[in-house]
Amino acid sequence: MARKALLIGAQTNGLAGVENDVDAMADALSRREFTIQRCTGEAASRAGILDAYEQLIAQTGTGDSVFVYYSGHGGRLLAPPDERHPSRQGRPSVQFIVPNDLEKSTEGDFRGITAATLSSLLALLTGKTDNVAVMIDACHSALVSRDDFRVKALHYPYEWAEEHVAEELDRFKRLGGLPRDILGSDLAVRLVACAPEEAAYEYTNAHGVRTGMFTDAFVRALRDAGDLPVTWSSLMDRVRREVLALAPAQRPEAEGVAADRVIFSTRVPDAAGALRVVPGANPERISLQVAPLLGIRLGDEFAVMPAGAVEADPAHAVGTAVVDRVGSLEVHAHLTFAGTWTAVPPGARAFQTRSSEPSLPVGIPDDPRADELRLAVGTTPLLRPAEPGEATVADVVLDGDGGMALRDRVGPLHPPRPAGGAQAGLVKIDLVRLARAARLRELHDDPRFALDAQISLEWGRVVDGAEQPLRHTGEVLYRDERVFVRIGNSGERTVHVALVDIGVGGAITLQTRFSPSGIRLDPGQFYLFGLDDMTGRLEGVQLGWSDGLDPSAVRPESLVVVASDRPQDLSVLEQGAAYTNRKGHWPSPLEQLVRQIAVGGTRDMVMSSGPQIQYTVRFIDFDLSPVPAPVAEEVTFAIDDRPDPAARLLTPSFTARGAAPERVAVRLGELVVHRNRALFGADVRVDAVVLTGGSHPGTPVYTAQTQRFANVRDGDRLPLDKLLVYHGPATDFLDIAVFVSRDSAGSLELSDMMRAELGDPEVQGAATTLAGLALAAPQAALAVAAIGAGAVVVNVAYKLLRRAVGDSIGLYRTSLLAHEGFGAGRHPADGTLRRAQDFSFSFTVEAVA
Repeated sequence: MARKALLIGAQTNGLAGVENDVDAMADALSRREFTIQRCTGEAASRAGILDAYEQLIAQTGTGDSVFVYYSGHGGRLLAPPDERHPSRQGRPSVQFIVPNDLEKSTEGDFRGITAATLSSLLALLTGKTDNVAVMIDACHSALVSRDDFRVKALHYPYEWAEEHVAEELDRFKRLGGLPRDILGSDLAVRLVACAPEEAAYEYTNAHGVRTGMFTDAFVRALRDAGDLPVTWSSLMDRVRREVLALAPAQRPEAEGVAADRVIFSTRVPDAAGALRVVPGANPERISLQVAPLLGIRLGDEFAVMPAGAVEADPAHAVGTAVVDRVGSLEVHAHLTFAGTWTAVPPGARAFQTRSSEPSLPVGIPDDPRADELRLAVGTTPLLRPAEPGEATVADVVLDGDGGMALRDRVGPLHPPRPAGGAQAGLVKIDLVRLARAARLRELHDDPRFALDAQISLEWGRVVDGAEQPLRHTGEVLYRDERVFVRIGNSGERTVHVALVDIGVGGAITLQTRFSPSGIRLDPGQFYLFGLDDMTGRLEGVQLGWSDGLDPSAVRPESLVVVASDRPQDLSVLEQGAAYTNRKGHWPSPLEQLVRQIAVGGTRDMVMSSGPQIQYTVRFIDFDLSPVPAPVAEEVTFAIDDRPDPAARLLTPSFTARGAAPERVAVRLGELVVHRNRALFGADVRVDAVVLTGGSHPGTPVYTAQTQRFANVRDGDRLPLDKLLVYHGPATDFLDIAVFVSRDSAGSLELSDMMRAELGDPEVQGAATTLAGLALAAPQAALAVAAIGAGAVVVNVAYKLLRRAVGDSIGLYRTSLLAHEGFGAGRHPADGTLRRAQDFSFSFTVEAVA
């Protein structure tokens, strides 16, 4: 049996860790005797990736172990709404990976590699061998990173991709590789970084290397597994925990029935969940291989069974083992023999019967002033002091006066708690709250207890009593906005649903507390959270910012919908009350996790085949800004090339200091009028507005320039002569707006009109809001206020132009950010002109001394 790996890496759109991802995977797989084929750099074009994949298929033999890996961006194009039936589900979205030549896509030549193509290739590959694993470390939609890069929205017509998918499926059908469904063959395991609507993130790891979170956690888990018979699902359990600790909205999964196989093989363990028992020198001492990788901890209990047993059976057990020491790749336990047993028989297996949930690591400084907190954390089952270099849920920070505060990956969680007798206890409470929130985010469906029901979930903003639907992940909302959640039961059985909020500060709130055991939904019914039952009006629920939480950054928040076939009391999450189990009933994984979060104690594993609660879990993950929403837009542009507002909110400006030019010059290079009928006249004026943060934080700078042209005819290239529209400092962002208007005699320059308008309260408010909020919230508020200031300034410019000259076209708008060097260079970069309506144009951004 040969081992082959194809490693694909497309480092595009601001990604910085793709090459490192491929290097790490190559090293990990080479140690397992894989032959590595790389497809990176210029080779990672659409044609290059497909050629490499097809070569792999051709070279694969029966029984070979094959691993296909991709690191890069992913895209997702949504079908346009059906105007005749806006409430109906339209055509399916098109998901694709992003080769390095995606931007060269044209109608009839879409360069993305779609899920249909990848699934068809996988079907061809599994036709050669039944031992295939595919790993995709990519977003499935064009979203923004939570660290320091962004992805511009992928503005490609849905029809291009839809037509492309149909052609690809026809081609693969002729080749015999058409999959039964879009997920591909059950002969392969699919390791995905996130759900279809989620984002996958990259970060700088503990070793200072830029890498994908999913890849980094996977490589570590693979290294620790060694040659032990770990299954893909067990391996991914550990990977998921590590990734969720860093990015609560990214949930890696192992898809397909092949996930139950031992990694890189087709073997399925004959006793699911059983661990190999290694006898020690003392008959009462044993060790369990690979147990730490599966989350086994101190105090966990096992039933030791003879060889051939497929489940724990107290009547025939060798004995009971309790873990009392944990090593790097094995745990050690004390064995109490049962009946007449006096020694461990050959081939014995251990089945877990009682488990302490894995404690979560927190960073505690190596300082005598933190000794009391370290002792307090050591007595809490949910928490433990982190090892050096280990990823943490939160870190404790000491100031010069002995004050103690918590900081997570986003930033500080509260002001320092002063030194004193109550300090350690208060910080411990904060840590427990965060640990419970982290544990709840790990909740996921268990196929053994899957709820056979059709649950629909919608949510969004409420504006003036109307619904504005939102995606289930990747959205940015603002303090004081109102939201709704609609949960429907379109199945044939009654279900009970509950809605839980995991707040920005880690607090867990049961939003359906008026019905602690869940809201009953009969078939065909739905529940609308945010509806005023008294008035029948959709008011929505107002989003708030936790008291005492530092208002300096956008933070993640989650809504968790739990649907079960029987009532399930989730109020214990909110109240922290003691858990009491009904006599004679073994709890489901859902009940076990609820109790663990609430009291931090041990849980009994399921040991009977009696009826269990069936359930399903759905998450809505979004980011909440600590400041109000920016000013609403009024003017639209023929081309709006700005990133999603999340790009600013989730990209702290300080990450790019020193990497971006401090001063820039913005010039309009060329502008061609193809047809002047859009302006109903021959005299044309071009106006440009540029807005930036200026040389002092909190002080916006905006300028306006006007150029006039007479007797413009179709096809004329306007003599702009590299018109300088801005020259000066640039901080945090650079907004550019270009207008083309019919000129009229006697009209003022836009700069003169703007100067006369400076007394307008709306314009003054944009500046003062930006300055004031920058002091209260130097990261998120500055970004939000900048968005609002930019909207106000551009809207005012448009109103002035309409008032002065009548017809005006918003031609182009973009927002360039500091971490991308303010987009220095020519736009478009390939030297062509950008077409918008009846005009083509280009501009440049230059770094100046």
